[in-house]
Amino acid sequence: MEQRVKFLQGLRALLHAIFVPPRTQDERNIYFLYVEIVFASILSVAGSFNAAFILRAGGSNTLIGLLSSIPALVATCLYIPSARVLERQSQQMPWIVGSLFLSRLGYLLLALLPLFLNHHHLAEVTVGILIAMTIPSVVFSTAWSPMLSEVIPARFRATVLSWRSILSSCTIAPLIYLAGRWLDYGMFPANYQWLYLVGFLAGAYSVYLVSRIRMKPAPAQETLNGEDPQPPKERWSEALKSVFRGHAGFTRIVMNTLLFNLGAWMVGPLYIIFFVRQLGATDGWLGLRGAITYIGVILGYALWRRIVRRIGEARSLLIALPIVSAYAIMIALVPHLTFILFADFLVNTIGPGVDLSHSVMFLELLPEGKKHSSTAVYSAVMNLGAFVCPLIGVALADRLGIVPTLLIGGALRCIGASLFYLFPVKEPGKRAQLT
Repeated sequence: MEQRVKFLQGLRALLHAIFVPPRTQDERNIYFLYVEIVFASILSVAGSFNAAFILRAGGSNTLIGLLSSIPALVATCLYIPSARVLERQSQQMPWIVGSLFLSRLGYLLLALLPLFLNHHHLAEVTVGILIAMTIPSVVFSTAWSPMLSEVIPARFRATVLSWRSILSSCTIAPLIYLAGRWLDYGMFPANYQWLYLVGFLAGAYSVYLVSRIRMKPAPAQETLNGEDPQPPKERWSEALKSVFRGHAGFTRIVMNTLLFNLGAWMVGPLYIIFFVRQLGATDGWLGLRGAITYIGVILGYALWRRIVRRIGEARSLLIALPIVSAYAIMIALVPHLTFILFADFLVNTIGPGVDLSHSVMFLELLPEGKKHSSTAVYSAVMNLGAFVCPLIGVALADRLGIVPTLLIGGALRCIGASLFYLFPVKEPGKRAQLT
C-alpha cells in the first residue's frame, strides 16, 4: 500500500510538472526535459526500423554489420577529442543544440533519398548517412550528461531520469507497434519515407524544447587537480592515464563491462537478419516485438527501482545478470517467432536490473576531478569493442551460420557476466541512494 501511494505521488508530481506552468528556472528545465523526451521517442520509433529498411532495400549481411561497427569506430575516435573541446567552452548549449539538430537532420535526408536514388544504391547510401550522423551524435552525447547534472538539482535527479525513461517507453511501446502495422500495409519505400518524415519533425521539435533549457555558464576549462586551467597537450595524455591509476573500482567496472558486452556486440546485428531472412518476420511483427520490449522495460524499471533501493545495486546486478546473459542462447535454441516475443519480454523486464544497478555504480565510481575525461575514456573503450565485434559476428555467421554464432556469442556473454561475480566492482551490502 505504501509503495502504491509513493508511485501515485510520483505520477501526480509528473503530471503537475507537465500541465501546470512552471515558475522557477529549475522547474522550467525539468518541464522541458519531460516534454522533450516524448517527441524524441517518436524519432526513436522511426530509427528502430533502420536495419529493416536497409534489408528491404537489398542490403547485405555485411552492410548490416558495418552499420553496427563503423559508427562505433567513429565514436571511439571522437569521444576524447570532443570532451577536450567541450571542456574549453563556457557556453555549452549552442554545442548541444547544434549537434543534436545535425544528428537528426539525417532522417530528413533518408525520407527524401528514394526520390533521387534508384533501388540499387539505396541501401548503401542509407548506411553512409547513418554513419555520418554519428559525428554530431558523439558531440551531443559527450555534452548531454554533464548538462543534465547542471540543470537538474541533485535531490530530483533520480526521479527526473526515471520518469524520462518511463515516458520514453510509454511513448515508444504503442507507436512502434502502429509503425510496424503501417509499414506492413504501405508500399515500399513510400511507407518508410513517411515514417522518417514524421520522425524528423518530432525530433526537430524536441531540439527546440532542448534549446529552451537554461544552464549557468561553465568555466572555460575544467581544471585538473586545481592546476593551470590550460594544460598543454602532453599533460592531457597523462591525465587520461591517471583515470585508471589509483582507481581500482573504476578500472574494474570498465574491464568487466567490456568483456560482458563482447558477446552481445558480436551477435547484435545478426538478430534482425535472423528474424527477417530466416524466420520470415514482417514489419508488423517487428513493431509488435518493439512494443512488447518497451512494455517489459516499463515494468522492469518500476520493479527494479524498488529492488535496488531495498537490497542495493551490487546484489541486484548479480541477481539480474543470468537471464539477461542467456538471451542469445534462448533465441538460438528455440528459433520461433512467438517464443522470441516471450523471451524479449522476459529479458527486458529483467534488464533494468542490470542497467539501473550498473549506472548507479558507474556514477559512484567515476574518479573525482576527472569525470569528463573518465566518461570519455569509458565510452571510447566500449565503442572500440562495439566496432570490432559486429564484424567478427557477421564473418562467423557467413562461415558457420547464424544459430552457431548466436550460441558462441551467448557463451561469451555468460563468461563476461561471470566476471562480476569473480571480481565484483562493489561489495554487496550498501544500498543505493535512490529517491
